[in-house]
Amino acid sequence: MSNIHLKKALLLCGMGSLCSSIFAAIPLSKNEVCQSPSVGEFADMFSCGTVEGSIRLNSFSLNNAYFSDLSQDTTTVGGYATYKTARYNGFQGALGIEGQRRLAEGAHNVSELSQHTFGIGEAYLNWTQDKFSITVGNQKLNLPFTGDYSYYRVQPWLYQGVDIKYGDSDNFVRATKVNKYKSYGDDDFSKSNRLNDDPFSGYKQNFDGLISLGVGKKITLDDKYVKGQFWAEQYQDLLNLYYGEANLGFTQAKWKPEVSVQAIYGQDTGDAYLGNIDSTSLGAQVKFKPTDKLTWRLAYDHVFYKDNSTWLKGSLPTPYAHNTSSDPYFAQPFFTSTQDLGPGNFYSTELTSPLGKNLFAGARLTYTDIDRRFNTDRDMYEVMFYGFYNFQGALKGLSLAEFVGAQKREGDANAFLQNRLALSYNF
Repeated sequence: MSNIHLKKALLLCGMGSLCSSIFAAIPLSKNEVCQSPSVGEFADMFSCGTVEGSIRLNSFSLNNAYFSDLSQDTTTVGGYATYKTARYNGFQGALGIEGQRRLAEGAHNVSELSQHTFGIGEAYLNWTQDKFSITVGNQKLNLPFTGDYSYYRVQPWLYQGVDIKYGDSDNFVRATKVNKYKSYGDDDFSKSNRLNDDPFSGYKQNFDGLISLGVGKKITLDDKYVKGQFWAEQYQDLLNLYYGEANLGFTQAKWKPEVSVQAIYGQDTGDAYLGNIDSTSLGAQVKFKPTDKLTWRLAYDHVFYKDNSTWLKGSLPTPYAHNTSSDPYFAQPFFTSTQDLGPGNFYSTELTSPLGKNLFAGARLTYTDIDRRFNTDRDMYEVMFYGFYNFQGALKGLSLAEFVGAQKREGDANAFLQNRLALSYNF
């Protein structure tokens, strides 16, 4: 049987039976030896391994999609499964598969859900000692503008490279080299990026990935805390990107406010495949806790207008987040990305709260005031509601997510409507 036919046969089995058939031969043990954080025998490293993953069904419906006068509808099922060994002398290995298959589509499909895919997912070797960790291989990452943008999609978003870190989420030193990546709509890892998928970006070349360095520190005082982080990222022959953020939180004050500021700067480097890049963004945010459960967030970002010789007059190109995520920008719409909309002012406010034990809900309002020198009719607002329901008991691991919203843009009589429904089973 050819590789192509083998892929099709595996996909037709469905993710559930596929996972069970591939991993059934792995002898997983749950005896006392396997309960410790690290096993003492090399053979136990494999026999005490575990399988984790997610089976997902996503349905996207868009009307006047991105103000193109098109309607898009696609429903896709898939997910991933990863076998992870137990830890032995600090070492742990992982090998996974992932894929998706389109179930239904309208006259115009949603591109990220339209492809039938199957391939290797996470595949890495990790060594951890105390607070030091190094991971080599196919892995998820959470760097600024180089993150996991697939949590509410079908397939994982993965990067191939080396990630070295010391510390925890607040106090850390981290160095990362990315060689290739694979988005939520691809079969294979490649040296391309999200700019390649945009016909309007003017970028059609592969590149040699990313080098990233980051540091973070948190200082806790009697009734407040101060924390900050700084990142320097080089996207080879495209741009150097610098990101800084500082946060001041008052733990004993009424509503427990946290005040944050951020700065983002991008400049072309190397062969400068995108031409002249000169992008500066500044932002501020404040978060409150009016009640123990309710969180209220107010955010603002300004992307500075630059002259006509710069890429999109001062906008920030983000190779791995382009048309995908606003990532660390404080003020961001959900259905489009702040850095891809142009220079100007961005405002947002958001309320989130758990409702009972199983339900979490939120609402966000965003306004985009685009600089008139860049475009005269691109001011836009977005209103979006979302919720998550996590089942319990016999259905524990099953969750339902719903995102529904509308964008209205100046100069366009019709709103852009979008609905995302996701059903997931995590194991």
